[in-house]
Amino acid sequence: MSPQRFSSNERVAAYLADPLRTPRLAPPLSDCDAQAIVGILRKNKVPLLGINASEEYADLTRDPIFQDARHQEAQDLAGLRAEYVNLKGRLAKQGISDAMIKSVGLAPPFPYRSDNLDVLYKPEHEQQVRQTLRDLGYVELTNVEEPLKYLFRKFHMGRSVSAIHLHLHVGWMVSFLDEEALWTRCAASDDDPHVTVPGPDDAMLTTLAHYFYEDKRVALLDVIKFAHCLRRGVNWDEVYRVADWRGWRDGLNVSLLLCAYQERALYGETLAPPELLQRAWQECPGWTRAWMARWLGEPAIAALWEPGTANGVAGVEQLPLRIPFVFSKIFFYTKLLRDPSRNTRRRIKDLAVHTANGSKLRLRIHSQPATLVTFSGVDGSGKTTQAQALRSAFDTCHLRAKHVWSRGGSSPWIGLFTRWGKRRAGPASVQESTPGEPSDAIARRRQQFSSRWLRWGWSWLTTAELLLHYARHVTVPLILGRVVICDRYICDTLADWAAYFGETAVERRLTARVLRWLTPRPHISYWLDTPPDMARPRSAEPLPIDFLEAQSRAYQHMAPQFGMQRVDGSQGASETSDAIVYQVLSAYFSDYHTLLNTLFLKNPGQWR
Repeated sequence: MSPQRFSSNERVAAYLADPLRTPRLAPPLSDCDAQAIVGILRKNKVPLLGINASEEYADLTRDPIFQDARHQEAQDLAGLRAEYVNLKGRLAKQGISDAMIKSVGLAPPFPYRSDNLDVLYKPEHEQQVRQTLRDLGYVELTNVEEPLKYLFRKFHMGRSVSAIHLHLHVGWMVSFLDEEALWTRCAASDDDPHVTVPGPDDAMLTTLAHYFYEDKRVALLDVIKFAHCLRRGVNWDEVYRVADWRGWRDGLNVSLLLCAYQERALYGETLAPPELLQRAWQECPGWTRAWMARWLGEPAIAALWEPGTANGVAGVEQLPLRIPFVFSKIFFYTKLLRDPSRNTRRRIKDLAVHTANGSKLRLRIHSQPATLVTFSGVDGSGKTTQAQALRSAFDTCHLRAKHVWSRGGSSPWIGLFTRWGKRRAGPASVQESTPGEPSDAIARRRQQFSSRWLRWGWSWLTTAELLLHYARHVTVPLILGRVVICDRYICDTLADWAAYFGETAVERRLTARVLRWLTPRPHISYWLDTPPDMARPRSAEPLPIDFLEAQSRAYQHMAPQFGMQRVDGSQGASETSDAIVYQVLSAYFSDYHTLLNTLFLKNPGQWR
């Protein structure tokens, strides 16, 4: 099997990402695929707004595919930055400063391509920052809580528009930096006064630790950050002092070597001092050198500090460079055991928590609290829009949610039953059932329901139908710990009955009580109170105004008894959605605990 090599698209992407590199053996641009290169840059988290804009690459960067991708990223940057600047301004009034720990000062310095905006605050400001985020409409996602790290998201129409990862230290369960020293070395970015960038020593430590221990891969952006820190000037004595104090000197040596290896593989050179790399290799444990020699090739590693041996030495070429899981984990456990900044009791606790959390992740065990949210209202009130937006927000939070729609009398077997009944009633009844205007069908059905016995039969028939439907699509998923979002629920069926039957207190019927007794109670229930004349044009099949008005009166009558929260449906859908998503998610995450999570030490606040 031939060794893997960089493609021509990957090599061009590497030179695009670092404008200061002089291309060596770069393939002709005519051989490149703009779509593929954009995909490579995005996969490696490289911001397109900072790529090489020289004339040499003009044909490629002016390609419509590139231009569209850059335009989209410019919009993303503007939106995320606006949200952040608003937060920063609120906190500045309280005397609170921050640092963007994933930014190393590369243009653009705002790390908009990161999954979350990782922002460091001082521990004494924790409660003020968390409360300010809530005041700005952010939801705290306690299902991904880590020690001294809290994730907040803000949603618009169910889509995440900002994600702030609040850090009180720079670490992954345990700290890897000297945060007190970090604060003294921070400075505002040259390109964006709102972005505070760590000094090159701390930026280097963060970059190496993050890719090696967290991502377990050396992406192109990691190499670019690595080179940028070196160009700014790194005090390696300080870097090693911090690594020694936090117990990860071995990990630092290996991560340094791997990043330099990837840099040389991409560009034919590394900016890291050769003597530093040679010392790092000599300090590595014997088993580490043996493993890396088998994996990457010892001649390719030696070429890092012996440039004369570089000719003809390729080694493994892979973008991103994948780091074996076990290899990385050995170094992480070594760090947990050796960390001089933590006492023995704390180290044992760290080992227990990390092992339990990691086991749950590797076993793909997912456990979450069950909840039922319902949306009720006349046709055209916006139930489906709100239910789908809420479902999208739950999906973004990595929670399993199900959207369920129901309407009494809509099941296929109900249709068979009613058609059989009409055939038994004779040709006249079949003729009356011929499709026409919705208003005509409603009028005919209302006339039919003037019969007491027909009302009785229909209510029991639809009750049986809904009980079966809810058992399968609501009760079982709730038992399995799912989030169920119902677009129409019991109250909507009763509102239909009230409008068809001409009854005010339809909830007193035995069938209505049976429905309530044998179906799950919603944790949160919304009534979208939309004026019928506003709702009717929104509906796919507009119902008569008087029918919608009868339904509205039924909802108004039942809302207090069923605990439904009234929502003004006449306001904008986005405003309504944002309020509902914030309320539902905040309530859900406020009590995010399960027995299975307890066993794996994954409930919020557990083992802090």
